[in-house]
Amino acid sequence: MNRVSLTKRNIDRIPFSTEGQVTYWDINFPGFGLVVGKKTKTFLVQVEVKDPGKPKGFRTVKKTLGRYGEITPEEARKMLTGRQEEVHGKMVFTPGKRLELRSGTPVTGSDITLRDMLQAYFTEKKTKTGHDYKRSTVDGSNAIILRLFPTWLPLSLPEIASLKPDKIINRYQQVENSSGAFAARNAFTILKSIVGYASVKYPSAMDRNPFAILTLPGMNIMKRINARTECLQGGDFQQFYQNIQTFHPSIFDCLLFCLYHGLRRAEAESLHWQYVNLEKRELCIPDTKNRQALHVPLSTQSWEILSRRKELADEWNPYVFPTVRNGIGKTGHVQLSPATLRDRTGLNHLTVHALRRTFITIGRKLKLHADTDKLTNHIDSSVAGRFYDATDVDDLRESLQRIDNEIERLMIEGVGAKVVPLPTRRSN
Repeated sequence: MNRVSLTKRNIDRIPFSTEGQVTYWDINFPGFGLVVGKKTKTFLVQVEVKDPGKPKGFRTVKKTLGRYGEITPEEARKMLTGRQEEVHGKMVFTPGKRLELRSGTPVTGSDITLRDMLQAYFTEKKTKTGHDYKRSTVDGSNAIILRLFPTWLPLSLPEIASLKPDKIINRYQQVENSSGAFAARNAFTILKSIVGYASVKYPSAMDRNPFAILTLPGMNIMKRINARTECLQGGDFQQFYQNIQTFHPSIFDCLLFCLYHGLRRAEAESLHWQYVNLEKRELCIPDTKNRQALHVPLSTQSWEILSRRKELADEWNPYVFPTVRNGIGKTGHVQLSPATLRDRTGLNHLTVHALRRTFITIGRKLKLHADTDKLTNHIDSSVAGRFYDATDVDDLRESLQRIDNEIERLMIEGVGAKVVPLPTRRSN
C-alpha cells in the first residue's frame, strides 16, 4: 500500500502511471486517497458504512471527489469534514452528513507504522530555521534508518511504544559494536526524533517515547562524542603533499583545492564550472550547509588549480573535478574517500574535513579571525556582523592569499622555510 501525506508538494512529485492506475493513501486522513493514472490525478474517499445486510455489518463505499488541478488538496479534504460547503459552485460530498461511518474511522495513528513516520517526519517538519530539510539530509537519514532498523520499520506506533528498554539498549550496543559509537549515537538520535514527533502527532497511539531511555540522566548509555579536532600539523603538511601525488590528478587537485579554501567535502567534489569566474578570480558556492551562499576570491594557488583543470575539461562536463572512473561514477564528479586518504598519506588521524580545520587553524594563527570566518562561511551573529558588515569579495583577497601562502610554505619546505612556488601538475 502506497502511503504519503497528500500535500501539493508531494502530489506534484508523484509521477504519472505507466500502466493502469496507482492509488496513494493519505497518512493523516484514513480513507482519503489519490488515484494516479497515465494523465490524471484524482482525489477519492473510501469509507466503511454500516449495513446490517452484510456479514460483517458494514460495506465499503468509494466516492470520487474531483481531479487534482480542478480542486486543491485542501478543498478535497474539506469534503471529508462533514460540513456542507460550496466548492467551485457545487455542494461537496460530505461523509460526516451523508454516511454513518464505521466506528473507529477517526485518525488515531494506531495503523501508522515507523516507516510511515520516517517519511512524514522529513516531509511535514521544518528545520529550526523554518526551511525544508535538505535532500542530502533526508537521503542520508533514510539510508541509516533503512539499513540499521529494517525489522522495526513495519511496526505500528503502539508496537514501537511497547518496545522494552532492554531491547532498545541491546540494539544500541549492537550498532555501537558493529559501526562505532558515533554511528550508533547518530542513528538513535534520528530515530528518537522521529518517534518523538509521532508521540506528539498521535498521542493516543503513542503515549511515550521508548527511546528516551538512552538519554535519561544517570544512564550513560550513549557515549559522549567529543568534537573532532584533527588537522595537519608540523611535518604532516609535507607528508600530506608528497603522498597525495599518488592520486589521480583530478583527486589530487580537488584535495589541494579543499585545503586552499577550507571547503567542505561535498562543496569541493561537486563544484560546477558555472560558479567559477577565472577572469575575475572569484568562486561561488550557492548551496552551503548553513544555506548562505559563499562568494569568495581565488588565491594564486587555487586559480592555478582551476586554470589547469579548465585546460583538461571536456566542454560537456559541468564538474570542475570530474569522476576518475571513465563515466561510470554515480555522481559524475570525484568522490574523496577519507579511508583512502589515510591509507595513501599514512596520516591515521586525517579526514577530508580535517583540511577545512587546517585552513581555519592557519587563518587564526595569522590573526585573521574575522576574515577566516567569512572565507569559510561561518556566520557572525553579532549586531555588527548582521547589520553593519559590508565586507565584499575583494576585501578578502589579501587574507586568503596570506593563508594559502603559509599552507604552501608548510607543504613544500616545512616549518621555518620561506614561500616557494608550488610545482603544478599538467598530466591528466
